[in-house]
Amino acid sequence: MQSNLIFFNRQLLITFCMSMAIAGGGRFASANEPEQVNPDPKITSQIPNLSDIQIPQNSAQLLTQDASTDTPEASEDADIELDVIGTPLVNFIEERQNSPTGVIILDQQEIQRFNYRTIGEVLRRQPGVVLGGPPGEDKDVRLLGLPKEYTQILINGQRFPDGGENREFKVDRIPVSLVERIEIISNPTATQNSQGVAGTVNIILKKAPDRRISDLTITGTTSESAGPFGGISLLYGDKQGDFSYLISAGVQQREAPKDKFKQTLDLQNRPTQTEQENEDKSLLDISIAPRFVWQVSPKDTISFDPLFLRTEEEKDATRNVNNQRFFSPSGRVQELQQQTVKLDEDKTITGWRLGGSWERQLSATADMKLGLLFQSTDETKEKVEIIDTTTNTFRNTNGSPLDRVRNVSSIKREAETKTDEELLGTLSFNFQPWENHKFIVGLEGSLRDREKKKITSEQQTAPTLTAAVERTAPKDVYSIEENQLNVYIQDEIRLGEKHTLTAGLRMEMVDNKATAGDSSTIGQSGTIFNPSLHYKYRVFPTTVFRLSAARTIRRPKFDDLIPFRESKNGTLLQPDTVGNPNLIPETSLGLETGIEQSWGNNTGAFGLNAFYRWVDDKIENEINFNSENNRYEQLPRNVGDGKIYGLRLDLQTRTPFLGLPNLTLFGNVSFLGSEIEDRISGEIRRFKEQPAYVANLGFDYVIPEWGMNFGLTYNILPGFENRELKDGKIEVTKQAGENSLDAYMAFRLTNNVQLSLFGKNLLAAERSKDRTVFSSTGIFENSRIERETAERLYGISLSWQF
Repeated sequence: MQSNLIFFNRQLLITFCMSMAIAGGGRFASANEPEQVNPDPKITSQIPNLSDIQIPQNSAQLLTQDASTDTPEASEDADIELDVIGTPLVNFIEERQNSPTGVIILDQQEIQRFNYRTIGEVLRRQPGVVLGGPPGEDKDVRLLGLPKEYTQILINGQRFPDGGENREFKVDRIPVSLVERIEIISNPTATQNSQGVAGTVNIILKKAPDRRISDLTITGTTSESAGPFGGISLLYGDKQGDFSYLISAGVQQREAPKDKFKQTLDLQNRPTQTEQENEDKSLLDISIAPRFVWQVSPKDTISFDPLFLRTEEEKDATRNVNNQRFFSPSGRVQELQQQTVKLDEDKTITGWRLGGSWERQLSATADMKLGLLFQSTDETKEKVEIIDTTTNTFRNTNGSPLDRVRNVSSIKREAETKTDEELLGTLSFNFQPWENHKFIVGLEGSLRDREKKKITSEQQTAPTLTAAVERTAPKDVYSIEENQLNVYIQDEIRLGEKHTLTAGLRMEMVDNKATAGDSSTIGQSGTIFNPSLHYKYRVFPTTVFRLSAARTIRRPKFDDLIPFRESKNGTLLQPDTVGNPNLIPETSLGLETGIEQSWGNNTGAFGLNAFYRWVDDKIENEINFNSENNRYEQLPRNVGDGKIYGLRLDLQTRTPFLGLPNLTLFGNVSFLGSEIEDRISGEIRRFKEQPAYVANLGFDYVIPEWGMNFGLTYNILPGFENRELKDGKIEVTKQAGENSLDAYMAFRLTNNVQLSLFGKNLLAAERSKDRTVFSSTGIFENSRIERETAERLYGISLSWQF
């Protein structure tokens, strides 16, 4: 036994080192509506619900170390089956082919298999997904490669407030230990919130179990400079009679050190500014997501679903900046300014939700669900910059003798608070008046209050101490009230054995009141009707064709709606900046069609999906002349229309035809395109920062006799070019491609203990940007080079089901 263990460990280390030396996925499926948006009806229907699909849990049988332990009794002893290789493909294919609408689904087995830490890491490998934020942090989800404001993030079917002005939610705040499954919805049904032009990500947290479960996971990670850090998560639940509960909680630390380099060049290609920065960022995530379900009677169920998320972020950085000015036409240095900036920033984001629901079965063919929740997010930030500046002035003569030296020290302070609170009530009815019809009628009402207060000051400390001067911008202080009423109706129709039609209509009424820091207030209201239609045709038993259409919206940024004015020169080169409370939402009509094919007794699947979206009332910044005050102004406006289109392909298969039945290959590629006309230049360009394509490749190999598996995932993200009007200037950005590689290995130590090794960002991804700045009239001003590098991460995870 000991010799076998030594042999096993030696082979394990060799295989993992080979995986690391190489540095040197998602799956398509389909499901019904998200859990909180479309509650599962307790009625008899020929149209299957996701909860009705029985998924075999047999993957662990492939990993038993000997035949004597692979018995029904042994399987029942473990509270949760330890899954090393993930759910077999048959489960995903069954869900995909049985659902009336198509979505991408990721379950907890796949998440655990790849040793993901946050939702951002999970989503990076999915078709058509690009992650924004600093390299290695995976904060902002950008479906179809579009800006983050076009993607909607839901938690249990409902939006969760966050501090971002773009209504986005930073998914790196949610650890994977809380998650049951993730659904990526391209075209929504009427039961789902319409704020997802590019699509919706619905994060479904773990459910209360129908039997005892218990899991303790400890993770340790290290990087090249940050040293060791890690986390711990606990999952415990049970069912006692008619009451079931789940306690899910976790604490994890994340380190994100980075090196940054920036250089600005003038028309003669001379460096006017050079900046180097070393940044150390540490994040601590605390999360609690319990769940309680009580079957108070045969027809009534009460659920209570609180949620607590807290992220504490500490950032320390040292930045060295050199600024130069030159004599003209000699090109000699006129002034050299050397600056050292020491930054200390502390940020805390605390979000919580208190929610509950009451479900009642009204009859054999009808039920009702009533939900109520209150949620709040508070974000506080304290930022201090200590700046030491030495300025050398030179004469315009040969040899450039020194004229004078000035030393100045100053300190900048920034204190920011944001609060976002919402009270939401929902009521829905599920009923089946006829055998082949399933109706859903619902009502949602919400009251939302959002406030922001950002105070900035600057003070000179040397050579003389001066009083602090406030530098708060006009739009840094505001409040917004946003009340919303949504009504929807949907009919899911079975047209024979091969055809399913899901038709719906959703009405969203919104009333806004925006108040600026000077107490000026402007309100607006509007109603939008969003129809949707989804058609599914089972051509053959293993072939499904889908066609869908849905209208979606993108609501304006919060601070764009504020009635503020930031006065500058009021000229075309330096226009004033103003808000626009009269902005209306962008609307989009999206068409999708696709075909899904399975083969090999459900051991392989292929999907081909095409999409096209027409976007009306696109919001972009414009510079206009205000004849009332004879000043130029930059403001966001609904400037015109755009198009978004593309093609997604995904493939996953086991390979017995290659003589490797334990090898699984998976990959996807999404070709992305968009068009919008630039009203300044008249040129047709893409939406901001959208790449031409994004691709993922990977494999997973199982060694059943060792109880282990290992694999690699490779993400390919090409570069892009972007043109944007910002602060009265036209910025043209060219970003180079970013490719990333992850490796993992997992094996079973005992029947209820699993050990995993993983490596993240093994290529040490670098973000490289070249920016060219023009005046609003198209005159070249300067160019800028930006480089930012994140470090590799290596880790180990131990999971014990006790």
